Amino acid sequence: MAVVAHGHYRAALRFSKLQGWLGIPTVILTGVVGTSVFASLQQQPQVWWQVTVGLMSMTAAVLSALQSFLNFNDKAERHRSAGARYNAVGRELEQLLAQDEDWSPLTKIRARIDALAEESPHIPEGAYEEIAKIPVEALWKQ
Repeated sequence: MAVVAHGHYRAALRFSKLQGWLGIPTVILTGVVGTSVFASLQQQPQVWWQVTVGLMSMTAAVLSALQSFLNFNDKAERHRSAGARYNAVGRELEQLLAQDEDWSPLTKIRARIDALAEESPHIPEGAYEEIAKIPVEALWKQ
């Protein structure tokens, strides 16, 4: 349970970083292109400057389209939510084990885990590789 939750948190962190890596250059390029277009209206720009602004404009458009299409923010939030739900079930299991009395809730908990597995997004392979480097005992303590 802890390993899966940690994997979802790692995936959320990865998608948040990807959003930044894609979003920041998009904002910078669109700002530079917008400013350059207004500046070029004031004077006759050189050909190399027109080509540069044109390339930056196309790059900004592609980055903006990728940012919308890949939707890293949504993916990150879905993984954060899945990790939190897995941790909640894990805490419930720990509490049940500490009571050492009635084990009947295990059937309901198993059904919740199965439902979580079905509705949660897949953890990317890179997140699995990161988790494999961490000792299992360390994951249980988090």
